[in-house]
Amino acid sequence: MTARRGSSPGASDAAARVPTTTLWRSPQGSPRAHGPPGTDGASPLGPTRAIRRVPVAATVAVYLAALGAFVGIVAVRGGPSVGDAYGVTKPATALADGDLTAAANAAVLPQPPGYALLSAPFVVVFRPLIGADEWCDGRVPPVTRVFLPWCAPAQLATHHWYRSQAVLGILAWVVLALGCVRLLRAAGAGGGLAELLLVVVLAAVPAASDGIVETFHPQDLVCVGLAGAGLAEALRRRWVATGVLFGVAFLCKQFALLPLVAVLAAAPGWRQRARVLLPAAVVVGCGLLPFFVVDPGRTWNTLSAVNSGGVVKLTTGTVVGMTGLSENAKLLIARDGPVVLALVMALWARWRARDDLLAPVPLIGLATACLAGRLVAEVWFASYYLLAVSAGLLVLDLAARRPPVWSFLWIALTGVLVEQAGGLPTTPLAAFLAMGAALVAVVIALRAVPARVPST
Repeated sequence: MTARRGSSPGASDAAARVPTTTLWRSPQGSPRAHGPPGTDGASPLGPTRAIRRVPVAATVAVYLAALGAFVGIVAVRGGPSVGDAYGVTKPATALADGDLTAAANAAVLPQPPGYALLSAPFVVVFRPLIGADEWCDGRVPPVTRVFLPWCAPAQLATHHWYRSQAVLGILAWVVLALGCVRLLRAAGAGGGLAELLLVVVLAAVPAASDGIVETFHPQDLVCVGLAGAGLAEALRRRWVATGVLFGVAFLCKQFALLPLVAVLAAAPGWRQRARVLLPAAVVVGCGLLPFFVVDPGRTWNTLSAVNSGGVVKLTTGTVVGMTGLSENAKLLIARDGPVVLALVMALWARWRARDDLLAPVPLIGLATACLAGRLVAEVWFASYYLLAVSAGLLVLDLAARRPPVWSFLWIALTGVLVEQAGGLPTTPLAAFLAMGAALVAVVIALRAVPARVPST
């Protein structure tokens, strides 16, 4: 560290030893104390407050306690669900066996094969302990057990969830927590009590365990965590890393495209946008190309997510689901509608904030609003769908250095709404309330986008 002219070396060394909080970095990587470039260090939310650092030992203890709490919640709720598990565990097993064709044939869920690609190495390394791609525990109803051969009394003792790939659902929560923590730290609000609160709430929020217990969708948790890490790298102006992380997130679930739209809107120029898009496209291409080679038809069907599976008419508990449109039309709205909404909101935010959009609170707000747009146009609504918006609103409150009142209220009210019957809205009233909650999340998140200050 170079001492300023007129200051003593001792004072300079003492200042270097004091922990500081960096909210912003310039495009060249030099730290800024408060606001984004062009604001002379002033945060659009006012002056920042110093963070009281928590000792490392206490932080580790809280992290481990939160992880234990999440495992306990999953266990108390009956263990990981077998619902939809085959769609990720069977491809992972096939990849671990080196059978790409079988993996492509087993990929039946409407999503890319990213989670199977990420989990297959763990299956290879820990196969004797957690390699099984099927399990049966208290969550499986007795009637269903009759039709599952691995739930026979002779097999039950060897098919507990903690001896199968279901354990990787716990690792998915770790990715979720670390991604959100990285985003909070990039916003300059990490390292203190806010970070500990974030981890504890992520363990307790119903949507997180619902993604394991109600239906086995650890890929959603991984996608949210990777998207959070991608937003963090964007705030640090590490564009290539941003693209790589969003590429991997998209391979897990397509909704990673929505916060990516927010990043592209906030990027300062086309060169930076290209440095995000090119690595993301390379990662997605490398992940999908082998599957397209061995089974192009099935791979495209799962990626496009508009195949109704022969269902002619199905009324689901959302506003879009209750319409008289064909099922393919509903799926098309659910797939493309959120992208259109995200583009509109991103263009508005760019016009409103200009370069100030690449600031922690505005970028997190816009990304959360884009994710909430998914709930507005969704044709099917499950409780774990709330996870991305819940995490986004929580990080937004903490990054803005305010009590997480809005995020807690939203998480609580939507949790009560969708937990009424297995995590699904089932009545027209519940469907309209769910859409209303999604619109409320959009409004809360977009309020974080500041109006640009005219230059004088």
